[in-house]
Amino acid sequence: MLTPRVVVALLAGIAGVALAASLGNWQTRRGDEKAARQAQWDEALSRAPTPVTGPDDASGVERSLPRRVEMNGTFVTQATVYVDNRLVDGVAGFQVVTPIAVADGMPWILVNRGWAARSMADRTRLPAAPIASAPLRVEGIAVPHVARALELGERGGALGGIWQNLDFEAYEQASGRKVARFVVQQTNDTGDGLRRAWARPDAGVDKHRGYAFQWYSLAALIIVLTLYFGGKALRRK
Repeated sequence: MLTPRVVVALLAGIAGVALAASLGNWQTRRGDEKAARQAQWDEALSRAPTPVTGPDDASGVERSLPRRVEMNGTFVTQATVYVDNRLVDGVAGFQVVTPIAVADGMPWILVNRGWAARSMADRTRLPAAPIASAPLRVEGIAVPHVARALELGERGGALGGIWQNLDFEAYEQASGRKVARFVVQQTNDTGDGLRRAWARPDAGVDKHRGYAFQWYSLAALIIVLTLYFGGKALRRK
C-alpha cells in the first residue's frame, strides 16, 4: 500500500507533466499561427496588386486581408496621426499614418506611410514627413490594423498629434469622416524620407518552437523522475 507521502508525490508529478505539456502545446500553437499568417502574407505578396478605385474595391479588400493594393489619391495631410512607441532596431519612434482620399463619397483609406525616429531632446516633437499636394500613386499591403502596443490613458487623440494606438472608431470621431476597415502598409517611395521596415508575421516562430521543446523536455524529465523515485519507494515498501 502506498503511503500518503508517495501518493502526494505521484500526484504532483502527474500535475507537473500535465502543466508542462499544456504549456508546450500552447507555444506550438502560437508558432503554428504565426507560420500560417506568414503563408497568407507570402501568398498576398505573390499576387498582382488589386486596384482600389471605389467603394466596391475597398469592400472586397476588407473581406480578403492581407492583400496587395494600389491606388491613386490625395493624402489628407492635416489628418495625419503619429502612432507612438514603435521600435525599429531598438530605436523608439513613430509610425506616421495619413488618410488618402481616393474618390468622392468614398471612405478615406488609412495609409501607414512608415517609421520615423523620435527626437531625444523633445519627445513631443513630430518628425518631418512631407507629402506632395498633388495626387500620388500608393502601393502597399492592406492589413486589418496597425499593431497595438500597451496603452495607458484614453484611446485616440487629436488629428495631427500623437496617439498611443490607432483605433478606427476613435479616428472617425476625431476626423468626422468614415474610414475603411483596413490599413495599408505603404511599400513604394513617395519621397517623404520615412523608413518602411514592416515586421514579418512569422517573427518569433523559432522562439515559440524552442520554448515548446523546453516544456516538452521538462515534461519528459518529470515523467522519468516520477517513475524512478516512485519505483524506488515501492521497492522499499
